[in-house]
Order: sequence, then C-alpha cells, then structure tokens
Amino acid sequence: MKKMFVILPLLALTASSAWGQVPAHQTSLLKPLTITNRAQCAVDSEKPADSIFVMIDGYNAGKAANSIAKIVGQNPEEFSKRAMREFRLSVAFMTLNIMNKMVRGQLPVLPSNLKTADLPRYIQTNENCEKNPQTCKNLDAYISGIWARQGKKAELLAYDRFTKANFPLHASKDRLGCYYIKQFSALQGQLSSAEVNQSNLQDIAVAYMNEKDYLTGCFDADESLSNRFVTLQLDWETNPASLEKQGFDFWNSLKIYLSWAWRHTNELDQMSPTFGRIFKSIALEESLIFAPNGCRSMTKPSCDSQYLSVNSIRELAKLDGAKSEHFKTVPVGNEAELLNKGVRGVNNDFLGTQSHNSAEEWLGNFRKNLIQARGYIKNRYQSAVTNLNVLQDQMGMAELTQALSTQVAANKNAAQMKNELYYMCTEIRLAGDDRLDFLKSDIERVAVLKNMTQMQYSERRSLQQHIDFFKSLTEQVIPFCDDLEKQNYWGAQSDTEYTVNKAGFAPWAKEMLSIKDTAEEAEANKIVPAVYGDAPLLAWNATTASPAQVICYNSVDCVRLMIKSLVDLYAVSTFADGLIPLSGKATDASIFNPYAELKTCKIYDPWFQSQRMNKVFAADLVNTALFGWNILPIYVDVNYKAPKVASFNQMVKEGVIKFDPRIEKSEAERSIVADFGPLVGAPCAVSLNNDGLKNFDFYTFSGISMNYCSAKEANEVIANKPSDVATGAKNGRSFCAGCTLNFNAAAHAATVAGTMGLVNPVKFVVYVFRTFTKLFSAQKDKVNIPQTWEVNPQYAAEVYKKYGQIPTYCVEQLGRGMRCFADVCAGKAAQVFEKKFNTKVNDVYLRGNEGYGEGGDGSSLQKEGWIKSDLCKGDSIMRFTCDPKDIDSFKLVSIRGFHQPCRNAIGR
Repeated sequence: MKKMFVILPLLALTASSAWGQVPAHQTSLLKPLTITNRAQCAVDSEKPADSIFVMIDGYNAGKAANSIAKIVGQNPEEFSKRAMREFRLSVAFMTLNIMNKMVRGQLPVLPSNLKTADLPRYIQTNENCEKNPQTCKNLDAYISGIWARQGKKAELLAYDRFTKANFPLHASKDRLGCYYIKQFSALQGQLSSAEVNQSNLQDIAVAYMNEKDYLTGCFDADESLSNRFVTLQLDWETNPASLEKQGFDFWNSLKIYLSWAWRHTNELDQMSPTFGRIFKSIALEESLIFAPNGCRSMTKPSCDSQYLSVNSIRELAKLDGAKSEHFKTVPVGNEAELLNKGVRGVNNDFLGTQSHNSAEEWLGNFRKNLIQARGYIKNRYQSAVTNLNVLQDQMGMAELTQALSTQVAANKNAAQMKNELYYMCTEIRLAGDDRLDFLKSDIERVAVLKNMTQMQYSERRSLQQHIDFFKSLTEQVIPFCDDLEKQNYWGAQSDTEYTVNKAGFAPWAKEMLSIKDTAEEAEANKIVPAVYGDAPLLAWNATTASPAQVICYNSVDCVRLMIKSLVDLYAVSTFADGLIPLSGKATDASIFNPYAELKTCKIYDPWFQSQRMNKVFAADLVNTALFGWNILPIYVDVNYKAPKVASFNQMVKEGVIKFDPRIEKSEAERSIVADFGPLVGAPCAVSLNNDGLKNFDFYTFSGISMNYCSAKEANEVIANKPSDVATGAKNGRSFCAGCTLNFNAAAHAATVAGTMGLVNPVKFVVYVFRTFTKLFSAQKDKVNIPQTWEVNPQYAAEVYKKYGQIPTYCVEQLGRGMRCFADVCAGKAAQVFEKKFNTKVNDVYLRGNEGYGEGGDGSSLQKEGWIKSDLCKGDSIMRFTCDPKDIDSFKLVSIRGFHQPCRNAIGR
C-alpha cells in the first residue's frame, strides 16, 4: 500500500513537529486517471485541474547552505543535502497547508479575473501594483490582513466585500493526496495514452501493484531520496460544482498565498530552525514550477502573449536537445510559432517522461534547459538596458549624430566604411522603418507591456525613454540612409565593383535575412569595426585597447549597438512571462497539453469533426434521395474543410498583447462523380472537383485500384504588412479517373445490366448503405471525436490479481471507472451502490425482470441486482433500468436490504 499524506488530519499538526512525526497514512488517495484523446484533451483544457505537479529545484537552497557550512565549520556536502531535503519538505508542507486552509474555509479564494471580481480593496491594490511595482508592498499588506483573520469568517467578510462565494462549496467532501514521484509510470497514464485498451490497463495494474518503485509519500524523509530535482503530485478530490466554479481561482490563490507566506510568516523558521531564514532569501518562484497533471489547466486559457509565453516553456522539456525558440536572436513571436507547429500529437508522452530512469532525470533535463534559457533572457535584458543607458549618458542624441556625420564625411570612400554603413542602414530599416515595419511596432510596444514595465530596470530611465531615444535616432538616420541610396553610394562603379561582406551583419540581422554561414566562414570573414581616430569612440576603460573594454568602436557601431539593444528588449518581452516570474507567484504551464493554446486561439476545433460528420451525412441523404433511385450514374460528393487561422492581429490591452485570429471560413468541397459501372458493367468512375485536389474515393468497399488525378491550385496572398500574412481565396480544380475492383459497383452493374426500367431499387439500397457506412465510420474516429475514459488503478489491479491479466470484457467497465463484474450493467450498479453508501461491492448477481421494456439485444432494460458488499452481511437488492448499449441512461429505481443486517444498514 501507499504511504500517502491526507491533508485533513493536518489540522492537528503543529508547524513545530519534527518531520518524522508528519502522518503518512496507509490509504489510497491516488485519483482515478482521466485518459482522453486529442479532441477531448482540447476540450478539457478549459476545465480546472484537479491534479497537479509541483516541480522543485533545490539547487539554490543547497548552494546557500554550502556557503554557510564553510563559515560555521560544517561539512558542506552533508549540510547542502540536508538543506535541500528540508527545502523540499518545507515547500510540500506550506503548499498543502495553504490548500487545506482554503478547503476548510479559513482563507478566502481570491478571484483570478479582476474584471468580474467585487472586491474593491483587492482590485485597487492590484491596479496600483501594476502601475508602480514599488506600491506592491500594499498588496503584501492586503494579504497580511487576510492571513491575520484566517478562520474568522465574520472578520474576513468585513475586511473586503468577501461573500460565501469566496469560500469552497461542500468543503467536508474535499481531500488531498500528495505523492513524491520517483519515476513516471503508467500511474500517470494520462500523459502517455490516448485511449483505454487491454494493454495499458495491464500496465496500470502492474504499476499500481509495484507502486513503491514509482511513488512514496510527500513527507518521506528517507535520505536515499533525491532532493535536488523533485516532482510532487497533488490530487484534489472535491465536489464537481466546487471545482468548476472555483478551480482556477483556487490555484491562483494558492500561488499568491504561497509566495507571500514564504517570505512574511514565521512558519519556515518553525519547520526548519536551521535553514528557515536562508529559505526566505531564496527566490521561491524561480525554484518552483506548477503544471497540470494531464489536459486540464491551472490558469484559464487565453489567446494572449502572457499565456502563450508561459506555455512555451514546454519546448524546454523535450528530449531532442534542439535549441528552442527562446534562444533565437529575433523570435518570430509566440503566435507565429503556434501557427508553424499547428496540430500535433498529444497523450503520447511527447515530453519523454517515461524515457528516463527516474523523475529526477527528466526534471533535471527540463530545469537545465529552463535555467539556460532564463539566463540567456536575463543577460540580454541587462546588457541591453546597460548599453542604452551608457549611450545616452556618455553621448546623447546630439553628440552621436554629430559624430556619425563627421566620421562618414571623412571616411566615405573607404571600403570598411561602406560595409559598416550598409550594415547600419539595413539593420535600422529592419528595426525602425515605418515603411517596412518588420519590428518597429513590436519594439515600440515593449514600453507598455506589463512583463517589461514591472521588471527591475534602471531607475534613471524608463523603458519609454529608451524607446523615445531609439525613435529620435531613427528619424535622423533613416533619411541619411535614403540619401546614400539616392547617391548610388553602394552601386557606384569603380576599379572593383563593391560587394558587401555579409559576415559583418549582426547575428539578429543574419537571422532575419536568412544569412547562414558556418563558424569557420564567419571567423574567416569576420569584420572588426574600424577605429576612426586615436581610440574607440566609447569604451569602459579608455586607457586600454582591449576589445573587452570597447563599447562601440565608432559612431556607426554605436548606432548599431543601440539598434541591437532594442531588438534584444523585444526578444526579452516575447518570453519574459514564461522565464522570469514577476508577479509574486510561481509559474504554472500546461506543458503536457499543447492543445490548450491551439483551442483558445481557434487553431483547433475539437467539435469540427462531429459537425462535419453530421453535415456529410445530411448531404449523403440528399444525394440518395436525388440520385439513388434512378439509373443515372451521376452523384454529388460533398466534403467540408475546417476553418483555418491564417494569421493574428495584435492589440495591446491592459499591458498584455491580445491575439485576434484571422480565420479563413469553413468551405464545402463538392465533386461531381460519374460512376459508369452500373451502365457499362465495369466498375470505373470519373470525378471532377473545382475546389482543388481531393482524394478519389467512391465511398464503397473497394479492393485494388488504379486511379489518376491531375490538379492545379493557386492561392491569393493577403499582406497588410510583412508580419501579417493571410491566405485569401483559393482557386483550383482537379480531374480524377480510374478503374477500381469495387465490389459494390460490380454487383450494381450486374443488376442494372438486366434491367431496362428507369427505377433502380438496387442502386438505392447501395446508396443508402454507403451513406450509413460513412456515418458509422466517422463516428469511430479515435482522434478527432472527443472521447474520455476514467480508470481507477486500484480496480485494474484487483482484476489483474484475480485473473493474471485484464479480461477483454473488463476493458469497457474499467474504462468507465467501474469495478469489473459480469457485464457493464452490473459494474454500473456496483459503482452507484459504492458511491451511495461509501462501501465496497464484492459481487453482483443480475436478474432481468420480464414484462418491462426490452433492450436492443432482447434483454430487459429493467433489472434487479443482488449485491454483496462490505456494508452488511447478506444481500441488498437494487432495482434499476440499464441499457448495455447506453450505460449513461442508467436509472436507479430502488434499493432495499434482503437480509436483516442489510435492512438495518440501508434503512429499509
């Protein structure tokens, strides 16, 4: 059995208890696994999570302890190990403790959507914090006021406009389970399975029976457990109404309370007297990541830069080692990446959780990539701001433009100057030219984005001042470049015609211009900016000629440095939300569900296939009515294309870029098909389609075929600006013909050959058959028709122990979250009985009652179940209606005890 931690008894636990006294109950709190296909995964992304991962990196705690150990004379290695273990235990304890306080109604659930919230003090405090990060201390004071009133509902209701809606519903039914994951396994099967079958049920059963190899309790203090990279799984079992109404707010509140309590309460000192003060100094938000365990979400999805940026860290968890877009010098933007990636696999362990020997290895790889990306982004930000400040402090606009004019005039004919001016003019056009607007609008938006304005930049200048400096310089430099072009400066004939050395472009410009050169080529053609005068124009130390001390060699180089710095700020703004937690709470990302973004940005519609199936069915019925009764060989084939997002319009609202998808509407593809088989006795056909190439298909049972298709297609492209390209009207046609070993057509032809009448009943039957065959086939789509299963690992293990395998007849019942009995109706009856009386059913004997409605298979819909359970000694009788083909229509009629102990237990 599992060593699991039940949070409800936590109320009796004092914070000063030793870790060894934390209760680890022998109970089963592992949530049933919710397994979904791709379409259902997209649907579930808009539902609050009830199971999450807490990913902890103890490096900062260990590093701080290592430094202190050397001062106080402790063994640095042992001291660090102890600190990381207590850091892990402290995070787990405080996380669960705060969740418990909310579950028990001691702390209110804070709304994540401030627009719909009716808490004036909370809203005003948040608004002030966003406008000026220095006023965020008021938010700390607000949370402090709530914390001081915890458990005093009357005082909390008076503190702000809190109501009963801010406290959990049916709190007595809530319980929490907490697990330390040693190794990802089938117990996290929703990450690696898109359906339920005999094979994965057996994997789940075996993993459950050997759970000690994969899981332990959150507060297991065994020194052999890793404490550097730790993945915890928290399962929250609550009333569905509470989860639906408060789930997103619950997780948002957890992150807010945890960050505040970590720094402002004395709980850390009580839990870890040795390291408590050290832990408070650690940036908890950078040592912690939350992630939903599966397809549901902790934060409600929204198509904006903040949400897409946070979820982009998913790419850093991959195994392939390829550099993600976070390391690009000029990111194309999260929305463009989303379009480029498009629809892809899910629930197939695409992040490789089960490809590692331990959860520690998987998280270690993820954290390594994340830390590298975070460091890269931070360095770019700090370097950009420093360079911009130095340029303005040491030179300013007037001096820089004057130096540019003087140095160009004096060295205009030098080949080196031509190259450098070519680079400068090209780069400033890419970054700041209104006529092109490749990056100009994106750069100017940086100054109003919350993820940038709340970052710690130089107090001497705001980001808007840096942007204004950039705009002022471009207004002077771009006309200067225009004049050079009018003079044919780079195209003038000389003894040797001028050719630009492309190796000299800045790396970000090379990326935009698709200039690719090897490291050897770049080194061979490397250009060092010229020094016009006795020393570089701007240097950290003017007394040395060391390149490391040079800021920019000449005026052209200084202008290019300014351009690069603004491009860097734009790149930082693209991923700042995901890599640099700024809002006083840890990041949460739907890393296991890429359809969270695809659905919220309307790139993927999980309901389209269902709608298409119904539309095609209706069209086929019309075809049957029009063409199915006569001897004419012609019918109209209709298909439907899903609407397509071609591009995104961007708008800034409340300091966040909102993406508005530009959608190409759904279209119907129509083809005229002439099936000549019924007339000439040969199964041949011709298809003409004016909507572009489509598959040549008779929609009948076909064998070997030889088909020919010819198609032409043209797309009209709409481009309002380089960054906004949409595909417009599509013009195309295709012609297909072929002979197929088509058994339906052949049989049809034989029938028509001996019939001279105008009415063809056999053809009508064939068309009707084809129509319903297509419908039933479409309904079996395992990918794009939403489907969900719920598997209780304990039930699967019970069946496996009993039979040594999972019998095929148990697959459906186990996939519905039931125990396995004689048939699905017995399983459903047992499930209802267990839920009603909170007990275990051991056996169900079914008896159909004659004289009631008949099921599709001839069995009675109304049944009587004789149930043996742990509730009482003897039998209980349950009467219900159940159709095995539609188990969701199950309806309870009555329950009574047959034997006296059961009558006493049931009350009748």
